[in-house]
Amino acid sequence: MIDIVLQDIWSPIIFILVGILVSLIAYMFYLMGNPDYKRTKYKGDPFISGNRPPTDLKELHVGGDNVYWGFTKALRKYLDPLVEGHTGIVNDYVYWFVVTLAVVLVFLYIM
Repeated sequence: MIDIVLQDIWSPIIFILVGILVSLIAYMFYLMGNPDYKRTKYKGDPFISGNRPPTDLKELHVGGDNVYWGFTKALRKYLDPLVEGHTGIVNDYVYWFVVTLAVVLVFLYIM
């Protein structure tokens, strides 16, 4: 029953008609917009508490250390042991992968 219903769904003609229909609906939404909108020099700029954004974009850059400061401080008790566990030695990572795989396979075998 489902095969009969979906048999011609990938027809190129249907695909083109759906594309035209979606385009018409999008154009109708566009026409419903505010006709009094006038693009000025500052419209569309980011709002930074009412201040004009600086002309030099490097002044807007926020370093990665500052972005995650609260996140790392709140989870310090959890993250510190994880950082200590990362030695950077590939043998350690392979060892943990093999041990984890063995535990998963034993668990699956028991179930």
